[in-house]
Amino acid sequence: GANRERLERILERNHGELVRLSTTAVSDMKEDVLREVDEVLARLKHALAAVRGELLGAKERADMSAVRRTGRSFNDLKGLVRRLDEERRLITRNSALAALLVTVCRRVLPVRQVDPAALRDIPASCEGYRRIMEFYFFTDAGLYFFGDYPSGPNWFVRLKRNVAILLVRDASGSVVYNHFAVSGEHRAPGAPLAPDEGPLRSMDAKDEHGRVFSRQHDAEFKLLSGFCASEASQPPSTYVGATGTLWSRKPLCASCLSTITQVRTLFPHFELSVSVGSVDANGYTVGGRGSPLRPPARTSASRSSAVAALGDVASAAVSGAAAAPSSPSSSSSP
Repeated sequence: GANRERLERILERNHGELVRLSTTAVSDMKEDVLREVDEVLARLKHALAAVRGELLGAKERADMSAVRRTGRSFNDLKGLVRRLDEERRLITRNSALAALLVTVCRRVLPVRQVDPAALRDIPASCEGYRRIMEFYFFTDAGLYFFGDYPSGPNWFVRLKRNVAILLVRDASGSVVYNHFAVSGEHRAPGAPLAPDEGPLRSMDAKDEHGRVFSRQHDAEFKLLSGFCASEASQPPSTYVGATGTLWSRKPLCASCLSTITQVRTLFPHFELSVSVGSVDANGYTVGGRGSPLRPPARTSASRSSAVAALGDVASAAVSGAAAAPSSPSSSSSP
């Protein structure tokens, strides 16, 4: 009804800001602070329980001096726990609001229908990545899976799969290859899977968590394999003066670095550069967990804009959720 239409209008109006919030790297510093706060809270609550036991014992003994002394310590510790709890809530307040917003919006609103062929001319940069996120925002995760939600609308809260972009130009500046890819074997948007017997060879390599697996379905390998296959009929001299940029959201693994070397061997006159993550003109960091990039300091104006966008959508979302049916929001395949 009216609440749903209002939510859709607000979501559309704040679409760009919400995408930037979703694709901004999570601050490792913030996670470290929360981890330390939780450790301190656990110790304080343990101490509080011990002091409470002493206080009860003093009351049973009718030792009023010990009751007063232990009571003051108990009240001081209780106040400190309360203040630390409040500080933790302040740290996680926007995260909680964003989680509520995601849950309600994904329940109330239908998925967007898109034509993947409409996404063209993608720069191999942070801006190109932003365009991909904006294009696929709130599309069906059952069709276009980025490693976030397995079904329902794509929100891109915390992507697990890597995203890469390859742009190649010949000596005259004309584009000869431009595509993006998402890591993964199933339902991954962008460039198709690399063939088992293609011009390039992948190998097993560690991820940022130390897990070792085949890298044939990495985004970078898909793109470079696709480029080599499309240009296999061209002699190496064709690429004298040609330039290319491979942009990746995450740092390249050992297998993808080896693939870069293979491409440079196949096309010795081709200048291929690699870019990992970036900071865009608005000061937003793009880079997966494990990236050496740190989130930049944000101004009060940009922070206020982000929080206002979340607040507007959340208020409408809560109103819409109250009137929404319990049926799932995701539609069937287009």
